[in-house]
Amino acid sequence: MSQITVTLPDGSHRRVPAGTSVGDVAVQISPGLAKAALAGIVDGRLVDLACSLDHDASVRMVTDRSPEALPLYRHSTAHLLAAAVTNLFPGVQCGIGPATDEGFFYDFIVPRPFVPEDLDAIETKMRELAGQDLAYERQMWPRDEAKAFFATRGEPLKVQLIEEKTAGQKDVSCYTIKDQDRSSTSASVLTFHRRASSRPSSC
Repeated sequence: MSQITVTLPDGSHRRVPAGTSVGDVAVQISPGLAKAALAGIVDGRLVDLACSLDHDASVRMVTDRSPEALPLYRHSTAHLLAAAVTNLFPGVQCGIGPATDEGFFYDFIVPRPFVPEDLDAIETKMRELAGQDLAYERQMWPRDEAKAFFATRGEPLKVQLIEEKTAGQKDVSCYTIKDQDRSSTSASVLTFHRRASSRPSSC
C-alpha cells in the first residue's frame, strides 16, 4: 500500500498508509487527542474524522479548545434539536438548521405554533438524546436518491432545498443520528446540508 506524509502543526511528519482517516491519525498521535478530537483541518479545510487521506497533507485536529469548536457544537446541536422535534411531533416539516454567530436555529413547519410546554419537552428530549451518546454519521447520497427519499417521507422542504442548492451536483451530503444498535436513524431525522465553514466535509 502506498504511503503518504502527514505534516502536523509542530512541523513534525508522519508516514501513514494512503486511505488513513483523520481520526486514525489522531489515534496514532495519542489516545488523549483521539478522544478529544471533534474534527480535523486538512490543508486548511474543515473535515470530519472519517475523512480519508489520499495525498500528502497538513493535518490539525479540532478539539473543544480550537476556534472551530463552537460552530461545530452549534451545528451538531441544531441536528439534535431536529431529532428531538421530529421525535416528539411526527409529521413536522424540517427546513434548515445552520449555526450562526449567536447560536443556531432550525426552521420547522408545524400544525400549530410551539407553546412554552413544548419547548420544555423539546429541551428534555434533547438532553435525553445527548445522554445516549448517539453516533453522528455523514453520508453522501446520489442526488436523485436523496430527493426520492425525502419525497417518500413527505418532506417537500428538503426536496426543494436539494433542487435549489445542489443544481449540477451528482451527490448531496446528509447527516444521520444513529441509535445505539446502529440499526436505524434516531428520531427518523436525516438532514440535508450544503458545505459550510461550521460543517465538516469529507475529503
